Amino acid sequence: MKPYRVDQLTDKYIEYDMIQRHTDLPAQPDSRARLLAVFLERSSLQQNQEELYALSTSLVQMAMDTHDLIDVAKENRPESDMRSRQLKVLAGDYFSSRFYQLLAQAGQIDAISRLSEAVCEVNARKMSLYKAMTSSWMQAETYLREMVQLKMQLFLSFSSLMNDDDLRIWELLLEEFSRSETLAGELDAVGKPADSLFSYTRWIIMEQGSQEEQGKLAGGMMNQQEWDKLVAKYAVGHQIREQLQRSVDRIEVLVRDIHGSEGQAELLQAIRPYTVLLHASHSVVREG
Repeated sequence: MKPYRVDQLTDKYIEYDMIQRHTDLPAQPDSRARLLAVFLERSSLQQNQEELYALSTSLVQMAMDTHDLIDVAKENRPESDMRSRQLKVLAGDYFSSRFYQLLAQAGQIDAISRLSEAVCEVNARKMSLYKAMTSSWMQAETYLREMVQLKMQLFLSFSSLMNDDDLRIWELLLEEFSRSETLAGELDAVGKPADSLFSYTRWIIMEQGSQEEQGKLAGGMMNQQEWDKLVAKYAVGHQIREQLQRSVDRIEVLVRDIHGSEGQAELLQAIRPYTVLLHASHSVVREG
């Protein structure tokens, strides 16, 4: 198993002083990229092709996630906010162009087609999810399942390249890594105001809260103090931590079931950010 370095290669394309000084970027899809690289290396690809595919997919994911962070509010904003928004637009476009350039230079036209089709699928699913959230009440688990599927789509486009013996466990692990990444992001954002439909915490409270609480949340009439009380009342952080722990546990079991030991250590390393987060969040709860 070659040393994993896709995260370092991705840094080359995303670490620019202008971006870091004036705006924030989403985290790299590191665990999914590691997973993709491991299973492609186990297949019969040409040398280093798995690294190219994992890097290109990471850049496409970064492009889409960066565009998702763009604030589309129309009211007048400070110059710093406008600059941040403009840089997110440009950065997302740049990441997308670099994935295309990397694959085109390597003659990987089929990979360009795979990822382009997957981008269309992701965008279609996002629109369907947004429509569903704005037109009706949504169960929290339905929201979580859809967010996990959105994280899986780009990486699923390479499933046909996997060894037949690896295909089932690859898809199961991709789902669990995508779930872990989604839950980790939701746990990090649990205390932030519910001003977005794209919030697992929001849908948990909408599902478990009283009619009065649901009405205030749906009507955008809830301040930060009221929000924090509901987060505590329904132990939202605890619920998310429990789900994240179960997902990490399933990954560990699945990794041990992989035929042969190739890549097992790399995949166990990929869950370390989630185990660290779980340990840190448990410590905060105990101290509180």
